This record gives sequence, C-alpha cells and structure tokens, in this order.
Amino acid sequence: MYLTVNGAQTYAYTGDHAFDPAKPTVVFIHGVLNDHSVWILQSRHLAYNGWNVLAIDLPGHGRSAGKPPKTVEEGADFIRALLQAAGAEKAALVGH
Repeated sequence: MYLTVNGAQTYAYTGDHAFDPAKPTVVFIHGVLNDHSVWILQSRHLAYNGWNVLAIDLPGHGRSAGKPPKTVEEGADFIRALLQAAGAEKAALVGH
C-alpha cells in the first residue's frame, strides 16, 4: 500500500492483508541499502496471525520517494508521521 508521509509517497508492504487500524500494528524498518523485502517472511507470518503489518521502504529506498533520513531523530519523526498517515495510534517497531 502507498501512504503519503511528509508530502512524499511511501510504500509499505502489508503481508497481503488489508490494513485495519483496530488491529495491533507492527512496523518493520529495514537497514541501510535495503528495502521492505528483507521482512517478507516475518510480515506474512504476522499478517496471517492477526497483526497489521507495515514493512516500509524508508524515503529514498525501494518504492518510496523522498530523501533518506539523515539522523536517528529524522527517522523517528518519519515513523511517527507514517503511523499518523496509516491511522495507527501505536505500533511495535522491529528493525535492524
């Protein structure tokens, strides 16, 4: 699914399930020079077991537009804006 985050189109793989803000949400955050695909197996498992999944392409990576975050603080601000765009009040974060 695509979301507009900070004015840029952002891709989030949902594990082949529709996003439902009423369900618990997990956000998978890839490492440098990666994209959402490093989380495919984990995403599908959780999506098929009752979780919302947002395996994102960070800005400037994969299918997402925008400039990559330069600092940890910018990355955290991006994740906060992503959750607001998705309509999720809170989420578990998984990253490497």
